[in-house]
Amino acid sequence: MIRIRPEVASIHPYVAGRTTAAVAADIGLAERDIVKLASNESPDGPFPSVEGVVAEAVMTANRYPDNAMRELTPLTAQHLGVESDNLWFGAGTSAILREVALAVGGPGTSAVFPQPSFVIYDLATQLAGATGRPVPLDGDYQVDLNGLLDVIDETTSVVYLCSPNNPTGTLTGAEDTRRFLDAVPDDVLVVVDEAYGEYVTDSQWATMVPEAVRRPNVIVTKTFSKVFALAAFRIGYAVGMPATLAELRKVQAPFTVTTVAQVAAAESLRHPGELARRQEANAAGRRGLEAGLADRRVRYVPSQANFVFLPMDNPSAMFQALQGLGVITRSTPGGLRVSVGSDAELRRFFEAFDELGLV
Repeated sequence: MIRIRPEVASIHPYVAGRTTAAVAADIGLAERDIVKLASNESPDGPFPSVEGVVAEAVMTANRYPDNAMRELTPLTAQHLGVESDNLWFGAGTSAILREVALAVGGPGTSAVFPQPSFVIYDLATQLAGATGRPVPLDGDYQVDLNGLLDVIDETTSVVYLCSPNNPTGTLTGAEDTRRFLDAVPDDVLVVVDEAYGEYVTDSQWATMVPEAVRRPNVIVTKTFSKVFALAAFRIGYAVGMPATLAELRKVQAPFTVTTVAQVAAAESLRHPGELARRQEANAAGRRGLEAGLADRRVRYVPSQANFVFLPMDNPSAMFQALQGLGVITRSTPGGLRVSVGSDAELRRFFEAFDELGLV
């Protein structure tokens, strides 16, 4: 038997949401009859003009990608109002989070994060050989900022803050976040994960990108997987001060962002009108999902993301029951997470819900 690092041997691997094909085969339905509301994906495909640039890029697959991302970088910088050297791209924010953990972690260090929150914070911490310090959400399913501060000590090298939080959809207000950043020691990195930031409609929230470009111990992570609908291409990025990013990216392998991902992301940024349309569509879909749950007197947590969290004692049983009717959701600690789908997908969700006699 080969020898594996103890930290790796003890990891419980990430379990991805089931595919429509797998569920269709299990329950004997056609794949077209399966609705997937499990992985917080966009219900729409990529922006309309992306297909053409991707098809063209495929013809250069014999060449390595542009490691400097000369086309994508200035477009993203303009989109955010930052400089090009404030950006660091990776194969999705999950990859960036793992690279951050490897860069700042290691035996004898600790990482602080809310729980439940994005599972990669915990997995990346274990991979780095660091000690995880999860802090429960408060009674309103909000991130407990004071609780995070309370467990930071001299061993802590990184703190993760997800806003809106996955899987609860709750946000941390801008003023509270800034006060939190002020209170964290200068030698502790704070990663503000804004994977769902484009979906927020609450005026209490604001991106922490302006803070990241002026604070050496803060980075903001963002993704093209969600509202830009490029989940399969695996592309995300971090925003921060150039010196901070230069140190963190030392652990990243070259050529991690494919050519097709780069051109697809760049093309998407050229269409702010389509971005706005999709943001509005998600807000409408989220309202519809929450209204349907309220009509059925189902407990849910008001969301600012592209999913809604339903607290319950036995989410696994609900997940299995809905899946048996062709509707895939996500069972998480303490509840069921349901992504905002298309109008037709949400109708299927409620039809399955009603068929189970849960109203």
